[in-house]
Amino acid sequence: MPRWSDTVGAVALAVGAVVGAFAPTPPGLLGGAIVMAAVALRIAGLRWWVSAALVVGVLTSMTADAAWRATEDPPQGPIEGVVRLVGDPTPMDGGGWRVEVRHEGRRLDAEFGGAHLEVGDLLAGTTIQVTAGSVRPARRWQRFRHVAGTIEVDHLGATGPAGRIYRAANGLRRLLWKGSAPLGEREASLLAGLVLGDDRAQSASTADDFRAAGLGHLLAVSGQNVAFVLAAAAPGLGRLRYRWRLPLTLLLLGFFAIVTRFEPSVLRATVMAGGSALAAARGRQAGGARLLAATVAGLVVLDPFLVHRAAFRLSVAASAGILLAARPLADSLPGPRIFRETAGVTLAAQAAVTPLLLAGFGPVPVAALPANLLAAPVAGPLMVWGITGGLVAGILGSPVDALVHAPTGVGLRWIAAVGAWSASHPTGYMGTVLGSSVAGSVAMAAWLSHRGRVGQGRGVLLGVGIVLLAVAGSTLTGSADTGADAGIRVLGQGEGGGVGRL
Repeated sequence: MPRWSDTVGAVALAVGAVVGAFAPTPPGLLGGAIVMAAVALRIAGLRWWVSAALVVGVLTSMTADAAWRATEDPPQGPIEGVVRLVGDPTPMDGGGWRVEVRHEGRRLDAEFGGAHLEVGDLLAGTTIQVTAGSVRPARRWQRFRHVAGTIEVDHLGATGPAGRIYRAANGLRRLLWKGSAPLGEREASLLAGLVLGDDRAQSASTADDFRAAGLGHLLAVSGQNVAFVLAAAAPGLGRLRYRWRLPLTLLLLGFFAIVTRFEPSVLRATVMAGGSALAAARGRQAGGARLLAATVAGLVVLDPFLVHRAAFRLSVAASAGILLAARPLADSLPGPRIFRETAGVTLAAQAAVTPLLLAGFGPVPVAALPANLLAAPVAGPLMVWGITGGLVAGILGSPVDALVHAPTGVGLRWIAAVGAWSASHPTGYMGTVLGSSVAGSVAMAAWLSHRGRVGQGRGVLLGVGIVLLAVAGSTLTGSADTGADAGIRVLGQGEGGGVGRL
């Protein structure tokens, strides 16, 4: 079967799964009728992927209905017993901690008052004896995480150890934290965000700077972390015998997903990397677009709520942009190859996620593109070194840790400086019209380059650059004339947050 047909089929399955996730339907006659119609269409000679997409859509619709029903009614309070931490405790505004827990098979958000300081030292997998009163119904954004309600813990009892796998994952996290001791508080928190996606120790000002600069994705673990973990492990895995290489690669991917707490973007990248490894083991080469579509279909069938998670949407969009546009964009850019490839990836990813950012979080800072071009080449090596060198620093301790993390500190200060400078020098924001036009123009440049019209593609990119420079120059001039502050504020809660001018 031609490769294009496989890719079209995988995309059809992904579309069917996504549509089904947005249209939850209880099992019944309708689902059965659609499945029977799909079978009939296949028998009639329709392409296989049309029937398969219908079946996958029905299946996802049913799993989505089950997921909504599971979080519809909170458990009856009071709650008394043992809960297991699903994530790591995060500080609440005004003091105290919030953490997702599992109690009798259901997920709850548990809130601990400021008196329970010891909760901040606990990590995922740990068990706690708690007593809580009534259970508040879950809000919509909580239900997307399969949370059925919220409890306020009145009494905290004995704690118990996590399981073996979580103990190993938590031990790795603590080892990396220990190794970063010679770094300053700001740099250590940035390293934890880059390597582990742990932003709990980051100050509000640092987080605001990075969001205003369009660098917020660097503070959260993402799919590129998975690629860098595999790159760091490649020398060791490459020395293993063939029969050991695949299972150990899959185990490494699964373990890293546990370490990073199964973030949606990591799930996407882990499944894609695992699929690529399986294909290689069978002597085949998995196409990137086909693998991405199949990954989306499989994950959404298993967890339909992923389509509502901003991190998952942005991860899929960025991956699609890189797969489809990074290479032709790099061909359209001047300069050394390493610069063109880095800039091509950044341009492709930024253009792909811009429509989603505009729809979900409002205007996108113009500074996002240049800031990413300046920070991304440094962030990549820092992620690899943060894992490999960070483990050495944690194991050997002082004074080796200071030597190991000397270059780490330089790189982290550079990224922090890029974020701070971009936030303190307002270059304007791209609204719906401008942002969509820029994203569309970048896509057109990639298409022109792919068709062999590299010069025209380069001209389109030059036009985009001129427009963005004009917007930035106008904003900077206006700020200088009026003496306006370059302050920002973060809008909203949850997995993202918009950026607004003060």
